[in-house]
Amino acid sequence: MSALNVFRYSAVLLGVAVGLQTDLSLKSQASKQQEEKAYAEKLQLIEQAKAEYAKLHAPKSETKTSNQKVDLEDPNLDYAKVILGAVESLKQ
Repeated sequence: MSALNVFRYSAVLLGVAVGLQTDLSLKSQASKQQEEKAYAEKLQLIEQAKAEYAKLHAPKSETKTSNQKVDLEDPNLDYAKVILGAVESLKQ
Protein backbone atom coordinates (compact mmCIF):
# COMPACT_ATOMS: atom_id res chain seq x y z
CA MET A 1 0.00 0.00 0.00
CA SER A 2 2.82 2.44 0.82
CA ALA A 3 4.47 1.78 -2.58
CA LEU A 4 1.19 2.70 -4.23
CA ASN A 5 1.00 5.96 -2.25
CA VAL A 6 4.60 6.80 -3.20
CA PHE A 7 3.74 6.23 -6.85
CA ARG A 8 0.59 8.39 -6.60
CA TYR A 9 2.35 11.30 -4.93
CA SER A 10 5.25 11.05 -7.35
CA ALA A 11 2.81 11.25 -10.27
CA VAL A 12 1.04 14.24 -8.70
CA LEU A 13 4.31 16.07 -8.10
CA LEU A 14 5.47 15.29 -11.62
CA GLY A 15 2.19 16.62 -13.02
CA VAL A 16 2.46 19.81 -10.97
CA ALA A 17 6.08 20.34 -12.11
CA VAL A 18 5.19 19.81 -15.78
CA GLY A 19 2.20 22.12 -15.43
CA LEU A 20 4.32 24.88 -13.89
CA GLN A 21 6.94 24.54 -16.59
CA THR A 22 4.30 24.70 -19.34
CA ASP A 23 2.63 27.70 -17.72
CA LEU A 24 5.92 29.59 -17.44
CA SER A 25 6.89 28.86 -21.04
CA LEU A 26 3.47 30.00 -22.33
CA LYS A 27 3.68 33.20 -20.29
CA SER A 28 7.17 33.97 -21.60
CA GLN A 29 6.04 33.37 -25.19
CA ALA A 30 3.06 35.66 -24.68
CA SER A 31 5.23 38.41 -23.21
CA LYS A 32 7.72 38.12 -26.10
CA GLN A 33 4.89 38.38 -28.62
CA GLN A 34 3.50 41.41 -26.80
CA GLU A 35 6.93 43.09 -26.81
CA GLU A 36 7.38 42.36 -30.53
CA LYS A 37 3.93 43.79 -31.27
CA ALA A 38 4.71 46.95 -29.30
CA TYR A 39 8.05 47.29 -31.11
CA ALA A 40 6.37 46.86 -34.51
CA GLU A 41 3.84 49.55 -33.61
CA LYS A 42 6.65 51.91 -32.60
CA LEU A 43 8.46 51.24 -35.88
CA GLN A 44 5.26 51.94 -37.80
CA LEU A 45 4.80 55.24 -35.94
CA ILE A 46 8.40 56.19 -36.69
CA GLU A 47 7.92 55.44 -40.40
CA GLN A 48 4.73 57.52 -40.44
CA ALA A 49 6.52 60.38 -38.72
CA LYS A 50 9.38 60.21 -41.23
CA ALA A 51 6.92 60.28 -44.12
CA GLU A 52 5.07 63.27 -42.67
CA TYR A 53 8.33 65.10 -41.99
CA ALA A 54 9.51 64.44 -45.53
CA LYS A 55 6.19 65.68 -46.87
CA LEU A 56 6.30 68.86 -44.79
CA HIS A 57 9.98 69.60 -45.33
CA ALA A 58 10.31 68.69 -49.00
CA PRO A 59 13.39 70.20 -50.61
CA LYS A 60 12.50 73.05 -52.89
CA SER A 61 13.81 72.75 -56.41
CA GLU A 62 16.23 75.44 -57.42
CA THR A 63 15.63 76.62 -60.95
CA LYS A 64 17.78 79.18 -62.65
CA THR A 65 16.02 82.06 -64.29
CA SER A 66 17.06 83.54 -67.57
CA ASN A 67 18.42 86.72 -65.96
CA GLN A 68 21.05 84.82 -63.96
CA LYS A 69 24.46 84.56 -65.56
CA VAL A 70 26.09 81.17 -66.00
CA ASP A 71 29.85 80.94 -65.68
CA LEU A 72 30.91 78.00 -67.83
CA GLU A 73 34.44 78.18 -66.45
CA ASP A 74 33.26 77.44 -62.90
CA PRO A 75 34.55 74.00 -61.81
CA ASN A 76 31.55 73.53 -59.48
CA LEU A 77 28.97 74.19 -62.19
CA ASP A 78 26.17 71.67 -62.42
CA TYR A 79 25.60 71.24 -66.14
CA ALA A 80 22.41 69.26 -65.62
CA LYS A 81 20.81 72.19 -63.76
CA VAL A 82 21.92 74.61 -66.46
CA ILE A 83 20.44 72.47 -69.23
CA LEU A 84 17.21 71.80 -67.34
CA GLY A 85 16.89 75.50 -66.51
CA ALA A 86 17.30 76.38 -70.17
CA VAL A 87 14.65 73.84 -71.17
CA GLU A 88 12.27 75.18 -68.51
CA SER A 89 12.80 78.74 -69.68
CA LEU A 90 11.96 77.66 -73.24
CA LYS A 91 8.73 76.06 -72.05
CA GLN A 92 7.61 79.31 -70.45
